[in-house]
Amino acid sequence: MRRRAAFAAIVLSLPAAAYAAPRWTFCVAAAGSGPDVWISDVFAVERDREKLEGAFKTAVERLGASGANVQCPSPREDKTVAVNAQIDAEAFNRKIGATLHAVPPSDFPPPR
Repeated sequence: MRRRAAFAAIVLSLPAAAYAAPRWTFCVAAAGSGPDVWISDVFAVERDREKLEGAFKTAVERLGASGANVQCPSPREDKTVAVNAQIDAEAFNRKIGATLHAVPPSDFPPPR
């Protein structure tokens, strides 16, 4: 009886694990020289941050950001929190005089 109950509990929890809520982030890159900053849209995360940052660096270097310093904030479960963080990042960079560039959605994030 206990085995059946344990098996039932495991089976019932599998769909929840399979459909875990997405996590959201965005990425920012500052050019090695100059006031240029590239920022991505908010997107669902499936990769670890190091791979995301490497892919974003490749994408912005194709757009002209040589020697870019790249950061992707920790993913958030709430998309609204990620969008607000992105808005804050844009506002901060404008305030310090950076020239913002959007990264085309076709360039980043890379296909899954």
